[in-house]
Amino acid sequence: MHRNFIILLILIFSGFKLFSQFDDRNRVFKCAQIFGDSITFLNDFDINQPKRKIPEDPNGTEWEVYLMNGTEYRFAICSQTGINDKIMRLYNEENNEEYPLGSTGLKKRSNPYFDYICRKSDIYKVSIRFKKENIIGKQLTAIGLLGFIRKVN
Repeated sequence: MHRNFIILLILIFSGFKLFSQFDDRNRVFKCAQIFGDSITFLNDFDINQPKRKIPEDPNGTEWEVYLMNGTEYRFAICSQTGINDKIMRLYNEENNEEYPLGSTGLKKRSNPYFDYICRKSDIYKVSIRFKKENIIGKQLTAIGLLGFIRKVN
């Protein structure tokens, strides 16, 4: 009896993890609809950080991505809470995060995406950051996407 109970608990918690993974994939799929039919989905960047308690806690994440010369890419950001309190940036060794090659937050109003034509094959960094005034005591969640638009000369 005790053994059956333990097996039942394992199955229940395994199911929660499976549904959680399915929910994450469903969120990415919904976000990727911003690309339409003409852009090929390449990668996703998912943030799900716990609530921030103090201003010094991390306010986002960065990832490395390899981009190829002569290729046009689209970077997009989605969130259930809207995008105005989040910024997605693309940068490299020559252009740090403060002076990005592309960003969803370059204008007063955030855009859900930006396009970038790569002129040098290299490893680049993608970051998603949360505006500091909006993040204390809040769960930090967002999805970034990378898509292939076309090869250019």
